[in-house]
Formats: sequence, structure tokens, C-alpha cells
Amino acid sequence: MLINGAALNTVALNTLGGGQGSAMEPVAVPQSVLWSCRVMLGTEDVTAKVAGKVRVEREEGAAAIAEFSLYLPDDGVDVVGWTGRSVEIFYLESRESGWIEEERFDGWLEQPSYDPRNRIVSCAATDRLQDLVEAMEIDAIDTVVGGTWTADVFEATEGRSRWDYATERLASVAGSLDRSVGGVLRVTPWKAQAPLKRFGPGSTIDGSLSVDLAKLSDRINQVEITFSYRFSRLRERHQAYNWQHPDIQGWSVDNSFCIWRGNSTELPTIEMVEEALNSAGYKLLSGAEFLTVPLSGVYCDPPQAWNNQFNNLLLAANVVGGMRWVQPITEKYVLTVEAPTSVAQAGPVLRRDGEALESELKRSEDWESAEFTDPEPDAVQDAIEDYLVDLREEDRLATAASCLLEGARVSILGAHRGNKVAWQVPTTMALGIDLVHTVLMEDRIQAQGKVFSLIDEFDLQGQTAISTITLAISRGGGTIDDPTTLPAPPASDVTGTIPALIQLPTQLRGRGQMTYDDTLDGFSGNYDELDIGTPTEEFPRRHQTTAPEVPAEHRDEFTAETAKTYRVAIPNDLLRL
Repeated sequence: MLINGAALNTVALNTLGGGQGSAMEPVAVPQSVLWSCRVMLGTEDVTAKVAGKVRVEREEGAAAIAEFSLYLPDDGVDVVGWTGRSVEIFYLESRESGWIEEERFDGWLEQPSYDPRNRIVSCAATDRLQDLVEAMEIDAIDTVVGGTWTADVFEATEGRSRWDYATERLASVAGSLDRSVGGVLRVTPWKAQAPLKRFGPGSTIDGSLSVDLAKLSDRINQVEITFSYRFSRLRERHQAYNWQHPDIQGWSVDNSFCIWRGNSTELPTIEMVEEALNSAGYKLLSGAEFLTVPLSGVYCDPPQAWNNQFNNLLLAANVVGGMRWVQPITEKYVLTVEAPTSVAQAGPVLRRDGEALESELKRSEDWESAEFTDPEPDAVQDAIEDYLVDLREEDRLATAASCLLEGARVSILGAHRGNKVAWQVPTTMALGIDLVHTVLMEDRIQAQGKVFSLIDEFDLQGQTAISTITLAISRGGGTIDDPTTLPAPPASDVTGTIPALIQLPTQLRGRGQMTYDDTLDGFSGNYDELDIGTPTEEFPRRHQTTAPEVPAEHRDEFTAETAKTYRVAIPNDLLRL
């Protein structure tokens, strides 16, 4: 029997049937139902004006919608002013304790359309899920949706749709975002829980059961991700040089200065040594050892007075030059996310993704030109004793990888829950069931899964209140879920030999040295007293250093690759036909 009008002595039934964690309730088939529905447009009860059916559809991940038609009275109505009004739809039922009610929809009127011939206004309402998310701040979306997001994989948020942003975050969440009746935004996990209700034999409307099995081509079970990360390696190479005047025998005054003084020559200066290093591309590093000619005083045995105002004339030097350059490094990760049991059953259904990142750290810009005397505090030495600073952004890299890997994992899970089981029941048997719940179906088939959609159709003229329940059934199997963490970086060390100490030679005109070699490194100069027959053309006084050639593989871009496979376990929901 159909009862219209106001709901007298009603009680709220929004949580009828218990929560997700309550014991499973077998659904009883009623012999008869005395029911009604109430449609509120703003503060006005318009149930008496309803013409035809009232339809409410709620589906995971989508806005809830409601459709109904109203017959207008003869007096005028401002239909245009209805747009944006609140809409509430309640199901009412008479029970021994009185009238109970459950709100099945709340939202806003989206767009009425008017049929002037029949004076019918067709109303479409929605819970404005997208609009509500669009009005949220980024931090609020992060809190509600969760998941992983980075501008390296997606576009920056400035000037973009907040709904699109929420959808991008959902790509790494095995769940769906919707709005509950009552206005709470929530993310419901896809994984089925303990069933809230059981529909046993004879509980469904005849001919209403349908089973829609997923196509093989839609059942992605393997995602191959090619992910590359390019960064700068700040490389610093040290080269040790030794130069000693050929006539001295040690670093003590007696073994160096006193010997040199008896057969004196031109000498290099500290500045000449440093300039020679600079010309070779090196910076003079701290810790250099210089043996200089002593300043004025009395030295040697027998003692002799010595007059010298220059503190930079060298008899020997041990120096280390540092050379810096930037080497591009590309790490290539070939990552495969797969459901092994699904692949074994039906073969691979493959999808390929790719992403390329480049370090945004600016430290390399003045690396080669900056003054330095020691390695950087954060530098580490490699096998050939170069000092390295890798401009890798570990957190940024890990976040981007997590987006890709979790996105692949979620896409595989989603592709394996494409099996849908749907049936119809009187609405009284669907009360208390929400999109967050799991339901067990045992009428003609056995199926258990999370509720995918709920559709209510209230026909006030035909006196029928029917609900369609659709379950998403996940099938795939497997027991191992590998953590989706990025593997260790591939080895990118170069091979080579440790730079050996270079002994710089000397060429001095006047003691048998007849010709000058301008290609010879080290010091070039002249003895103060020349042998008879020494050429009259003086040797240039200079100190020269040449840097050993740096192999191309130490300078050019270096690419290193690694691969890893991640296993995904697909829930096996009950489905027996």
C-alpha cells in the first residue's frame, strides 16, 4: 500500500543495519510493505506533486544523482528560481514501532526543464561531488584523499582544476572518492570486508540478476615503467706534482740552499708554480710544501752572510692541484609491476608508462669556476680517488617513483574488479546498505564483493519501490604484495687508475744543456755562471705544468641501468556461477 503525505512519528534510519564491522545480517523477505517516499525541494515537501518515478543513483567515484518530475499547479511558479535549491529524498516504511525513514539522497537541483504542454518540470539533482572538491584547499584534499602526488609526474597545481588534482591523487589509492548521504567526503577502499548483509535464496526479484564479466583486453596485469633520472655529478680530481732543483740533495738548509748557493741558478717562484697549475686547469690546494731560499742572514759551514729580500724563491715544491668538472649521470630504471597469477592464467595484458626527471639543484652552475682549496665537506671518494658530489634529490626521486609504482599497482587492482554482479530487491531489503559495504549474494549464484552502485526507483503511481544493487567482484589471486620502493641506484662508477705523483723535470742552460725544449714540463732557466761554449741565447725562465688527459668516459654523460619486478596480489572475491 502506498502512503503519501507527511511522515508522522518517523525515526531516522541512516545507519539501519549496522556498520561495516557488525555481524552479517541475513535479509528477510517481507510478505508485504507499507511504504512511501518524501521529496523535499528546499524547505517545501513536494511529494504530492511528483509525477512518475523518483530515481536515485549512487556509484563509487561519481557524483550521486536524483531524477524526478513535478506537476505544476495552475498558479504561477518561479521554476528558474529552483536551480540550486537543496533536494532531499527519503524512503519511509511502516513498521510495528511506527514509521521509520532513511534518507537516500541529499544534494542540489542542477537544472529543471519545463514541458509547457503537460505542465511537467523534469528535475535533475546532484550531490555536486566535483564542485565540493573544486572548492577545497590543496591541503584539505590531501587529507581526505591521501595517495601520492608530485608535479614531476603530474602538472603543477597552480591554475588547475582541484578535481583533476584529487583524481591524480586517487591514481595511487585503491579506493574511490564519493560523498555520503549527509555530506561527508570519503575514500572507500576497494577491498571487500566482512559482508554486512546476506541475500539468500528467493530474496531477489525474478529476472533481475545479471552478471557482467570483465573482458580479457581490459584486465591489465602487467605495467612496465621506464623511469630515468638525470643529475649532475660534481667531480674533483687531485693531481700531485713534485719539483726539486736537480743540484740539491734534500730539504735541509745545508743539503739544499748551501749546495745551490755554490752553483746558483735562476729559480721559480711560488706564484709561478700556482700560475702553471692554473694554466693546466688546476687550483692550488691547501697543504702545499715549499722549500724557499732563506731570507738575509748567515748560513752554511763555514758561515757565510747571505742577502735576500725575496721570500718566494723555490728550491723544491710538493703541491697538489685540484680540477673540477661536471659529469652528467642518467639512472635508468626499468620497473615492472605485475600480478603473477593473472599473467600465468591468461598471459600478459601489458601497459607501458614512462617518465623522465632531471635534477633541479643549481649547485653545478659555478662548480668549475669557483675558488677552492679543499674538497667539499659532503664529497666522497670513488675507486679512482676522485671526490664526488652527486646532485641527487632522494626525496623527490622517491616520491616520483612512488607515484608511478603505486599508480601501476592500483591500475592492476582496478582492472581485476571489472566483474559486476547486479540484482534488484524491494527497497526495504536494501536499507542500511551503502557504497562502503560488502554484501554476500546467494540466490542462484554465490558472489561477495564491495557495493559498486545503488539505484533506487520509487514509482508512486505504480506503488513499487525497487533498488538495484551492483557488486564489484575482484578476481586474480596471489599472496605476495611487494613494497613499491625504488631499487638502489644502478652502479655508475667509472673505471680507471689513481692519478700518480708527477715528478717535474728541470732544464738549465749552462751546464751541458745546449738546446731548449718548449714542450718539456717543469722549470726552465739559466745558471748564473756558464760553461765555456754555452749558447748565448738564454733559456726562458718559466715553470710549466700539463694536466694528464681526462678520459672521455670520465667527462661525458654516463648512463647506468637497473631493473626490478614488483608482485601484486589480487583479492579473490567469491564468485560461483
